[in-house]
Amino acid sequence: MLKLYFAPLTRSIRIKWLLEELDIAHEIVPVAFNRDGSRGFAQNTPTGKFPYIEDGDVGLSESGAIVQYILDHYGDGRLQPPIGSPARAAYLYWLHYSEGTAAQPINTIVWLTVYRDDAEKHQAIIEAMRTSADHIFDEVEQTVSKQPFLAGDELTGADIMMGFTLWSAKMLGVLSDQHPNTVQFLKRLASRPAFEKALVESRRLK
Repeated sequence: MLKLYFAPLTRSIRIKWLLEELDIAHEIVPVAFNRDGSRGFAQNTPTGKFPYIEDGDVGLSESGAIVQYILDHYGDGRLQPPIGSPARAAYLYWLHYSEGTAAQPINTIVWLTVYRDDAEKHQAIIEAMRTSADHIFDEVEQTVSKQPFLAGDELTGADIMMGFTLWSAKMLGVLSDQHPNTVQFLKRLASRPAFEKALVESRRLK
């Protein structure tokens, strides 16, 4: 059975959400989150970070890689446009944009406000990262103002990837009502039973 190493309020939520959307049997391996960021990737998982899955002989980290692996092996065509379809490029773009671009200013804010205890010394950087996030969310806003999901009319793994990024931004006060369509997009995602189950798991283990 597929195993998911899970710590509350981490990117493990993404993978739990995906597994619930696909109704894939899995085992949760609870792991306490280590807030000491001075040693880099220092979580108690085989790669030192979240998320991490084990599937037989396969061990894998990195959210985007895990999402694609699960969809390719267990999705049966669900939650991703087929190769060659018009929506495939948009799916791939947003799948990787969520971590490669959108998460970067959020990661910096988390580093300075969660991992460290001297945030007051870095307010200029924090505000610059908030401004950067605003510009990033402008692109999300434009997309979801025209269609219900990032790659078109149906939920895909790209929405799950970006959904966690937006949820994190909302929790940090970075995503605001100046992006109303993005806020509504996040509300729609957060109301999905699979996402709610992932949050229940996070609260249970907190």
